[in-house]
Amino acid sequence: MLMRREVVAIAVILIMLTACAGAGKKGEKVDLGAPFVGGTAGLSAEFIDFRKEVFDGGRDPFDIIVKLENKGEATVMPGRARVKISGINPAEFGKLEEDMAKSTSEELLKASKDPQGNILTGSQSTIEFTGLNRFSPIAGSQVTFPLRADVCYTYYTEAVSKLCIRENLLAPEPGGICEINEDKEVKNSGAPVQFGAVKETSRGKDRISFSFEISNVGTGNVFERGSVCDKSTRAKESLVYVEVDTGIPGLQCTGLTTSGTKAEGSIKLYEGKKIVTCTQTITSKADYEQQIKLRATYDYEEYKQTQITVKSSGESAETS
Repeated sequence: MLMRREVVAIAVILIMLTACAGAGKKGEKVDLGAPFVGGTAGLSAEFIDFRKEVFDGGRDPFDIIVKLENKGEATVMPGRARVKISGINPAEFGKLEEDMAKSTSEELLKASKDPQGNILTGSQSTIEFTGLNRFSPIAGSQVTFPLRADVCYTYYTEAVSKLCIRENLLAPEPGGICEINEDKEVKNSGAPVQFGAVKETSRGKDRISFSFEISNVGTGNVFERGSVCDKSTRAKESLVYVEVDTGIPGLQCTGLTTSGTKAEGSIKLYEGKKIVTCTQTITSKADYEQQIKLRATYDYEEYKQTQITVKSSGESAETS
């Protein structure tokens, strides 16, 4: 009987210690975990099976093949990735200008993480420019041209963060489950545009505000979604379509349109970044953390460059 009472007493003490250890501490941050693979890459491009030297005279046809690989976490739908070849005059290689730009015909699946944490790589595709042939003779023994593949694709970034909601927003009791006035953790999916610098502050007895920064952290340029990276007008450059969803009615964000618990719209990045500020009305009188979802959609352009040397065959297409 004595031993049973001792076992019960020890169990009660262990339960009390566990409860104390699990209690929220002032300043303690809740870990969002690792929901994404992460990284700053989108589509990568690479010349494959590439001949760096060809001959003139129309007897040495060659192909330009560009391999695309999705290294980020947004699936690229068919027709939403385009490769444009520049650096050589299409007419001198038996092609029309429109022959030097092609779009993908299949999905480029995103990289992802399964529930067990295993990383699944994204898919690959190739764009082929076949049957190029230098018919006209060059001057001299050889000439080298730059060869560039500009890759434009529609992509998106997803991110998650958390807001702290307290019963008393202006003067919350110390030692609660979370802190309002502090920087917040943010997790991004793998993409060249990223969210960061999430900050929350109290703005009144029934309102909080939060801000976040959206930045181009990749090596390329941002364009309006669906623009196919159109450089003919600057109005389409550096535009990102942003969506913010707090899950709570009463959201307002500068420059965005509100619908229910969501605010969305186009914003322009200046020098590659922009800070967006939002206010959120709070009617609840409970203490809790609220996950917020962020999303950015855009066209992104990067390039891969090499060079090709045309050598003289000693004869021209006219004399052959």
